[in-house]
Amino acid sequence: MDGKKFVVPGDFIGTEEEYLPGEGTRSEGEKVFATLCGEVTDKARTLLVMQKRKLASLGIGTTIIGSIENIVEPIALVRVKSGSLAGDERLGDNPDYAVLHASMIKKGYVKNVRDEYKVGDIIRAKIVDIRNGEMRLSTDAEEMGAIKAFCAKCRHPMAIIEAGLECESCGAKDNRKIAKDYRKVTLD
Repeated sequence: MDGKKFVVPGDFIGTEEEYLPGEGTRSEGEKVFATLCGEVTDKARTLLVMQKRKLASLGIGTTIIGSIENIVEPIALVRVKSGSLAGDERLGDNPDYAVLHASMIKKGYVKNVRDEYKVGDIIRAKIVDIRNGEMRLSTDAEEMGAIKAFCAKCRHPMAIIEAGLECESCGAKDNRKIAKDYRKVTLD
């Protein structure tokens, strides 16, 4: 492998014909993918993804990035993708789910989670409670909410319009609780 390359979780980084999967990677079939954000290195024909910063520990007050994996009213199950502590440190994938209750989505009354988020949406949330190993999230602050939303009909990204969101592909309109920097976020 020539030089070092920065990758994010899910990036294809090689094949098992050429390399063995190592730390920070996973193999699927004969392909090797990154499971962490970091630089890919090849050590004795083994692919490794090394992070520059140590993983921060998840705790109350930590801001996370996650995807809505399932909605079972009145909660959404969120797969933690990454997070930040003081806006800087990145976290790797977390095998557990966090819980976002409808009452913690935004200020005011929310009857159904599905009125504010759809499965697949990428959200920024804050951990507000941890009980019995279960993380509970909130998106009621202005900087929290969907940072990327997908059309419920065709799964293409949604763009902001005056009256909410509109699918860039099929033109379907929808509402979401979006973060103030919707679609301007890049994970590095």
